Amino acid sequence: MKEKFEISELYADETPLETSKAKWIWYNGDFEIYHSLKLHGRREEFGAECPCMWALSSPYPSVVFKKDYHADGEDTIRLVTKQKAYINIDRRRFPANTDITVSAGDHCVTVAALAEVGFPSIYINSKYLVTDGSWLANHTAGDYIPVGTWNAYTSPDSDPMVFPFKYDTKKPVKALNTKEGMLYDFGREMFGVVRFDADPADTIRVVYGESPDEATDPEEALIRETVSGKAHYDLVPRAFRYICIKSDGKIPTSVVADYEYYLLEDKASFSCNRRNIKKIWDICAYTLHLNSREFFLDGIKRDRWCWSGDAYQSYMANNYLFFDPEITKRTIVALLGKPPYEQHINTINDYSMYLIIGAYDYYFSTGDKKFIEIYYPRIKALYDFIESRLNEEGYVCERDGDWIFIDWSDIDKGGDLCAEQILLWQCRNAMASLSELVGLDSTPFCRAADKLKRNIMRDFWREDRGGFVDCYTTGRENITRHANIFAILYGFVSEKRARKITRMVLENDDITQITTPYFAFFELCALCKMGRLSATQKKIESYWGGMVKLGATSIWEQYIPEHEGIEHYGMYGMKYGCSLCHAWGGGPIYLLGRYCLGVYPTSVGYKTFAVEPSRGMYKHIDGKVPLPEGGEVSVKMDAHSCTVETNRDGGTLILKGKSYAIPVGKPLSIAF
Repeated sequence: MKEKFEISELYADETPLETSKAKWIWYNGDFEIYHSLKLHGRREEFGAECPCMWALSSPYPSVVFKKDYHADGEDTIRLVTKQKAYINIDRRRFPANTDITVSAGDHCVTVAALAEVGFPSIYINSKYLVTDGSWLANHTAGDYIPVGTWNAYTSPDSDPMVFPFKYDTKKPVKALNTKEGMLYDFGREMFGVVRFDADPADTIRVVYGESPDEATDPEEALIRETVSGKAHYDLVPRAFRYICIKSDGKIPTSVVADYEYYLLEDKASFSCNRRNIKKIWDICAYTLHLNSREFFLDGIKRDRWCWSGDAYQSYMANNYLFFDPEITKRTIVALLGKPPYEQHINTINDYSMYLIIGAYDYYFSTGDKKFIEIYYPRIKALYDFIESRLNEEGYVCERDGDWIFIDWSDIDKGGDLCAEQILLWQCRNAMASLSELVGLDSTPFCRAADKLKRNIMRDFWREDRGGFVDCYTTGRENITRHANIFAILYGFVSEKRARKITRMVLENDDITQITTPYFAFFELCALCKMGRLSATQKKIESYWGGMVKLGATSIWEQYIPEHEGIEHYGMYGMKYGCSLCHAWGGGPIYLLGRYCLGVYPTSVGYKTFAVEPSRGMYKHIDGKVPLPEGGEVSVKMDAHSCTVETNRDGGTLILKGKSYAIPVGKPLSIAF
């Protein structure tokens, strides 16, 4: 890996200064880390503030920015900043927020900034010098790296400490007078600022709920508050569908909510002859929207935190709904934090490995080499931490402070868990690819992966049972779906063994069923990979469709079909502990785009891509999948023909064992 970044190499395609637009700049990653700090302190339960229980990093308080540039004529420069800073032009120091006259010629500019609160950020917009992605920065030690910036902050009045949410005012669709107060229904799950007018003399209790039961149960509802003394209230932004307001005086008036969201454009679509699939698709997409904020969140009500396992699935769904690389990058950076690492990401062993695997997947889908070059040292430091926690056998194990999660399921965790070891194998493969990308030797990672695979096959594989046991040291010889799903999903086993696993484990009803949309998604990916698309389509209708039939307006954290009534809302020992809007519920977006419409990259950044559609049990399919940088693919297929159209070069249609080059901007139709 190169030790220094040359502007001419990294930004050869940068817009010329005289036509580029100024943006606020900061040390790369500090924007994400600052907003992660704010985010992870916002959780509430039963009136208590509940900050997260894992280590968080902080922005660097002191940063130096620099750039060499040429001015064709005399110019006036103003360094705009909200922190303590000065600008040094050709070794002469000037204060911030004042006009500075600069002569024509070549100049060396540095800015030293210190933030006692927040993170250092600066803005310059002169004729010949603007702050943009071509600047470099360091934090007073180490090499300079490219700065961080974002198109959301292009005005001197912008504030990078404030996340650029949008707001739309929503009114309740109905109101009902109950013994616990006036119950307002906003029609579907949302996140927003509740506003109302009231008599300052009145004491008012507000209870939030994802269900009417929760909103009218002030003792058990997770989020509630009591206010008084004002004629108008703008409450803290929270998640809800229902709110119940009770006053010891007059009922508050003008109750509305300002829906708070991060603007993302749906670039995908899907329809077929099964009408309920469109509804499931729309609700899954809405669920992903609600959980796509500063970062990909797990859920918008209970946690509102960024969990690496949840985010890993959101990266995948993102590419098949928005294809917004910025939110994926923000999430990866926020989760990575800064070395040294003293605990696993979110304290969960598997989540550290998902983060590294997800970083490589991000590169493969976008081709964003710069991002990997900047963050490789942190990724490698996290990998080294994972390696430092292995046991004598070279397996992932549970050390003090670790959480072996995988899934909410009855898994034998009495010893080294097979699913964790297969994740480690895939993590090593990802590290091999990432290290090679930045010019380092990948051989140690490849050798370690190969050795691990031999050991896993020796200790966990049971040929006569056609699957991997959870744990080989307890003597229980328990086989569940999880490790076997990973074995197929990551290509850990041969095609022959994958077919055996499918038949003897995944299609075996005696093996404990998955109860979360989280691992149901992984299982369906594995089934699709093995050609079981129809089984996947049926599962989408029965499982995700089961929640929709019960009135879900967003997808839940857990769904157990045998439960009834408010049983669905309970989890973690809490009556309403189950999130009714969880990001990992958006899996059908990916499944239908990847395996039904059949679009996937065959080389880095979709320079080449395949379209391999399959109807499964549907009579016809019609949809669109986004590609990087505004690209898209449209697919229509019925029993007699298939039509594909794209605005990107490099596409290949694969149908019935034959391949056809897809022309750009012109429909390709194949009749059967």
